Amino acid sequence: MSGASTRLGNSSDIEAAVSVWKSSDTARRGGKAAPPGHEKSARSHLKNPDSFLLIAEGAGGDIVGVACGTPGLADDGAGPKVDGLCHVGMVFVAPGRWGEGIGNMLVDATLGEARSRGYKEAQLWTHKDNERAKRLYENYGFERSGREMKDDLGEWIFHYERDL
Repeated sequence: MSGASTRLGNSSDIEAAVSVWKSSDTARRGGKAAPPGHEKSARSHLKNPDSFLLIAEGAGGDIVGVACGTPGLADDGAGPKVDGLCHVGMVFVAPGRWGEGIGNMLVDATLGEARSRGYKEAQLWTHKDNERAKRLYENYGFERSGREMKDDLGEWIFHYERDL
């Protein structure tokens, strides 16, 4: 097992959470870092007062994973809030800890927190080529909605959803 535990995060966790996001995203991209604007966007997403942050901590108290839940928005994030819909985003685990079950812990905790906040459904997007993430989400009952598109870097992403 991972020797990690999850907890709700707070504003003092944001910089460490961004660091985990950055290292995980860079590793997923084969060593290529995301453009600088993405880091600013990630930080803004975590600071959103409507969002909740989940932290996975290692046995020594180091942050080894993050996930974020926010109200789902219509029109692929450009529209108004959709009642009862939680958007699950930024599920990232430190690359050195991949394969330890930390992603499972984070998704489980995120869905539990979403339920406790009254959400009835959850959605997320993941990259077409991210087999590890697709397996994780499908193991938690997420199903492809059939929607897919290219993200702002031209990479294909798939939409998943499930009832809570």
